[in-house]
Amino acid sequence: MTLKNLQLDQVRIDGGTQQRASINEAAVAEYAEAIAAGDVFPPPIVFFDGTDHWLAAGFHRWHAYRSAGVESIAFDMRSGSRREAVLFSVGDNADHGLRRTNEDKRKAVAA
Repeated sequence: MTLKNLQLDQVRIDGGTQQRASINEAAVAEYAEAIAAGDVFPPPIVFFDGTDHWLAAGFHRWHAYRSAGVESIAFDMRSGSRREAVLFSVGDNADHGLRRTNEDKRKAVAA
């Protein structure tokens, strides 16, 4: 794992790499509260294509850090394009993290 500190604003979340049907705002609020209390979460995963950093895993954590007023965090950096980020994200949360809903699963299959 290669960690790199990035500003949240440097990470693209708009490229179709989010395979959830929607962000669970209750989970974001819970995570933000934990972050404010000093809890440490695993670093979100980004793919870097030489120009853009594409968030592939950790969307709820990304939103929670933003909600908690945190501007930069360590990310697990991977080499790859937006496409690699999408492919990675399709399998994310299959066996850990916030459980996928049936709608989330359908969206991942369609991707």
